[in-house]
Amino acid sequence: MGREGLDALEARTKSFAIDVIQFCRMAEREPGLRQICGQLIASSSSVSANHRAMRRARSTREFAAKLQIVNEEIDESVHWLEIIAAVLRQPQPLLKEALELRAIFARARSTVRQRL
Repeated sequence: MGREGLDALEARTKSFAIDVIQFCRMAEREPGLRQICGQLIASSSSVSANHRAMRRARSTREFAAKLQIVNEEIDESVHWLEIIAAVLRQPQPLLKEALELRAIFARARSTVRQRL
């Protein structure tokens, strides 16, 4: 992926984190969702922050380590969004974005593993 693609992905992860915060402002009013929303905000913002740090890695190993964190955090975000969708009994548009990001980062992890 070239610089333009990485810049777009960085913007996308930041936008995802912002969208989650805005969504959680409303969703946390639902009984039982306050703590889950806190977890979701933490994991989604970690995706954005660690993707940014990953791009500034000083070595391939550091890059791979940050990418692993991104993978774990986006998977956690998917988990919390699935729970919220089940509790609210309605599909969550953010879940679609989280699944797409998870697929992108899983492919990236596979590529990096091959290079190491």
